[in-house]
Amino acid sequence: MIPVVSLLASLVVLVVVLAGPGIAAKPCREHEIRIDGQAPSALSPDSSVFDVVDVVKAYVCRDEAAFSEGLLRNFGARAWHGSETSAAGIATSFGVFLRGDYLARRTLAGRVEVIAHELAHLSQQELARPRVHEVPRWIVEGHAEWAALSVVDRLGYGSYSERRAQVARSVVDGAIPATSLSGLDTLDSPDQWWRWTRSLSPSVTYGQAFLAVDRLTERYGSATMVEFFRAFARATDARECWDGLFPISYPQFVADFRTHLRSLGPAEDQGHPLGQR
Repeated sequence: MIPVVSLLASLVVLVVVLAGPGIAAKPCREHEIRIDGQAPSALSPDSSVFDVVDVVKAYVCRDEAAFSEGLLRNFGARAWHGSETSAAGIATSFGVFLRGDYLARRTLAGRVEVIAHELAHLSQQELARPRVHEVPRWIVEGHAEWAALSVVDRLGYGSYSERRAQVARSVVDGAIPATSLSGLDTLDSPDQWWRWTRSLSPSVTYGQAFLAVDRLTERYGSATMVEFFRAFARATDARECWDGLFPISYPQFVADFRTHLRSLGPAEDQGHPLGQR
């Protein structure tokens, strides 16, 4: 099993070859991700090798066209949700597909964040098995964001608390009116998730999801989140998984988080409940 945060933080983080003949020569360059090595003491911002570690493949694609081609070649049209070509990376049963051109424009911490996010999805897939698609989407994406920011913090490339504050500001102080924000219960299914992401913005949906998972882990611990994903491999109902692990009901948490998110906003917006439409 690939642990969610401890493995990502204590072993190695994938550093992408962002420039050089390898990326230019092939549409998607293949690398192995090993899990049997030790984490380096530091990574250089201009590192030009994949410095991690052997269980899955990483495909670094030079641009959007190569990225799309790689997904189509392995999955066909059935994989398309209409958002893949704009993504920085995607975790699949074939391995992790990454946009090299996108990562090249990010800082080292930003690259680590993207890669850790996708590796967290691999952990989720291994824990929940084929039923990972039944896990509420906001939990899937929010947990991957939580793992990514935790890895960045543990490796010393950024402060978790500072990034959490930045995310909170982007959600509650953004251009989207509070009354137009989606509630967690409207971000359950993949279709709902992508619809809200397109109509609002990725920073809003991913931000809400991260803050919700951050609240869950703060209250009930990160191990409970791991067990939640694992429960899907044997349970028959999503709410059964939730009720077996969390002392608060799903509707109660949705309402609690709406109140919590509202408390993070500017004072003048306190009278506008988030998630109401």
